[in-house]
Amino acid sequence: MRVEVHQSICGEVNRAWGLLKTTLPDAKVAKNIAFRADLQDQTSGVMWSPAIRGFAEGSNFVIMKTFEDTSEEVRRGRKFSHVLIVSLKEIVEISDLEPIFGLLYSEIDKFSPLNPIYLDILCTENKSKSIVIEENGRIAKLLNGYINIQKYRNNIVWIGQDDFKTAINELWRRLTNIEKQNFQFGVVFNSDLNQREGINLFAAPDSVYSKFIKSNFFIVGKKDSHTPTDLLEKFIVGDMAIIKRVRDFENSIGAAEFSREDIKMISVGIETFEQVDSVSDLKKLNTLSHIVAKYSPSNKKGSQFKKRLLDRIIESTKDVGLGELNVLRNFKINSFEKSEELLSESLRNRMKKDIFSNNATLDILIFFFTSKRNENLIWWDLVIDQELRSYLENFTLLKVSVVFNWIVKFPMVIKYIDYELDKSENAQRLFIKKVTKSLKSEALESLLYLSKLNNWLKLYAILLSLKYSIKDALSLLLEIDKDHSHYAAIEIIFKKTKDHDVISIALENGDPRLIIISSRLCHINPSLLNDIDVANERWQNIWDGAINMGNQVETGFDNPEQTINKVYDVIINGGKIIESLLNKISSSRFANILYYENRSSLWSCLPDEIMDKFLMKTSSELLEKLSKNSTTPIPDDRVLLQHISNTGITDFLYYNRSNISSVVPLFERFPKLSDNYLKDYLMNYSGKLNQVESISLGRMVLKKRFTNSAYYINLRADKSNNWKYALMECHQLLDFKTKAGIAFSNIFSKDKKVNIASDEWWNALEDIVTEIYSNGVSLTTVWTKAGGKEADLIMNITPADLWSHLLKKLRRDQYKSIKTYKLLETIRKDYGDNGKFKTIYKLRKNYIKT
Repeated sequence: MRVEVHQSICGEVNRAWGLLKTTLPDAKVAKNIAFRADLQDQTSGVMWSPAIRGFAEGSNFVIMKTFEDTSEEVRRGRKFSHVLIVSLKEIVEISDLEPIFGLLYSEIDKFSPLNPIYLDILCTENKSKSIVIEENGRIAKLLNGYINIQKYRNNIVWIGQDDFKTAINELWRRLTNIEKQNFQFGVVFNSDLNQREGINLFAAPDSVYSKFIKSNFFIVGKKDSHTPTDLLEKFIVGDMAIIKRVRDFENSIGAAEFSREDIKMISVGIETFEQVDSVSDLKKLNTLSHIVAKYSPSNKKGSQFKKRLLDRIIESTKDVGLGELNVLRNFKINSFEKSEELLSESLRNRMKKDIFSNNATLDILIFFFTSKRNENLIWWDLVIDQELRSYLENFTLLKVSVVFNWIVKFPMVIKYIDYELDKSENAQRLFIKKVTKSLKSEALESLLYLSKLNNWLKLYAILLSLKYSIKDALSLLLEIDKDHSHYAAIEIIFKKTKDHDVISIALENGDPRLIIISSRLCHINPSLLNDIDVANERWQNIWDGAINMGNQVETGFDNPEQTINKVYDVIINGGKIIESLLNKISSSRFANILYYENRSSLWSCLPDEIMDKFLMKTSSELLEKLSKNSTTPIPDDRVLLQHISNTGITDFLYYNRSNISSVVPLFERFPKLSDNYLKDYLMNYSGKLNQVESISLGRMVLKKRFTNSAYYINLRADKSNNWKYALMECHQLLDFKTKAGIAFSNIFSKDKKVNIASDEWWNALEDIVTEIYSNGVSLTTVWTKAGGKEADLIMNITPADLWSHLLKKLRRDQYKSIKTYKLLETIRKDYGDNGKFKTIYKLRKNYIKT
């Protein structure tokens, strides 16, 4: 390369420092350079040979030699400098400054002509090429300072002038182009140098050496020496063996030529590189892989060596645990062909042994899961994530055993795997199998968290039962168990709980499922209902639920009437009874409140629809009583009587359309029952009519003057049926023409006597006494009053069967102390106004002795 070198000489001009001559075409640049060519900081009394200095100035690099000017024409102490100026772009390409140094004056010459100099100089062919330093330990120390220059504020101080030019040149040979642009060398007499950019090499006189001892500069004393130890130093000083090792490394991995920083980096792995086939230390092999990937990122370069290295790494993974294998986490898979596939398989195999096993240790579990990433995933994380998901997505008993072992040993593992777990019902079942009472609290808490997260309510219930009281466990369960169709978890908590305690908790908690469970208990064991507080709405729901499951309203109560009456008391006092329960009561026999003492107050407290049912049942009871005994007292109850008048009678007549014996007494007691009511009833009558019933009907029609009914009886009567007996009693209500027709029809016998069979009379007598004396006490009373003995009465049979037995014997006159006529007289004292009895009594002479 041809290099143009300009020259300047500087010295005293008109008693001041200035430019004497220059070949530079730009005088301004020449003057700026001249300004820096003076040497002003020399210490007096210091003997100093001409100093060589150099630095960058603008786009040029300046090298100069400064002399002490002792000419008579200049003042004492003045200097003279010969300055060489080279383009900065050109000089950085020069590897050896000796040709430049050779151009500097050996003495002061102010008069020779100056011309640009043109040199043919070899460029730097290899920027890292070094000259071997074999015996000069001082230069070796200089280069050590260069390597560590940043520790010394970028300043190296060379003591004395001996070999200073050699030091400059040897350092220049090793500088990078960028470092050359900022390189400065010269002389220094004081230690007050500031931090400077670039590398600075200064020579200092021996006499001022002491000033630099405590400075922060790198000092190279006259007798100093240094033996290079690390790779970079040896490379820089020119150790050919080291250079060959570095070049071999470069070539094997297909890397570009290493820089000084690169050599620092590779120094930690070059020995592993050279012994790769015998190294088994996975950390060293991994370190080497990172160096290789950094300087040879393409998997197409250095593939032969990379394969050797990868094979060695894979082989070494077989004998290490997961913790040691972790050094490969950041392996540069893109730089090694098939590395991801091979390393992934090694990682999978190690996970099977160290993680997916009941032998997993606490240390390895902590290490493995705490180092698991969820963001910025690399190949290592992806393999772990994939394997975990695969392992945890479909549980078997063995897998659950492993995971359970993780939780027992390292409870915090849950937060690392919860999103990946199989959340199926089968998984819950398998986990339940592993739960024991000996679980430690930390593991129990983790399992509670897991079961809650996965909505494993049965497992959650089991775990809660291990930690809390039944009441608290249930409360916590119900915070998440909101599905009112789900009972399994609740029943787990209640598994060994007494029925009374279950009901108590249900009453306190109020969850609908607890109410239903309590209802079920009351259905199975109805006696539990005896503890009921009917004013408590939750108790009402339990009772209602038990009825829905098959109980009757009264099932389980020792005294159901008393319990139901308490319900009515609650209603009257303004309390609430749930509608469904009240509906059930209204549909039961307890809707008959004829005997409830506060009946009149209850009507206004009932909803209309419910009240109608109660009125219907109560009125039916009263009407039934009246039909059996017309002397039954009628309560002073406006609402009830109004209902009977408006609706109750009609309903009663409808439901008794084939039972006229129950109907006739009502017409005798209720004045509002008109002739048309009876006529309509008779028109729809579908039952049979015996002689006694017919006579009673006829007499009532006559008494009430029911003409329309009399005419209808006339239509129904003929010689072949019993309607003729009713007509016989009431025919006088008919008009002359109709009565004449009856006379001509010969329906009646000439003497109008009614021929009633003896059996029919006795059956009618049995029916009426069974109705009016329907219990043992009243039967015994009337029997003994009539002269009978208690000994005549058979115990342990119903009153109806007993009356049948007694009347049969009376009919045969088998009792000495009592006769039929005495019994009838005694009954007449009690029920003489009973229409049915009066008919039987009046006919008595035809069938008994009086």
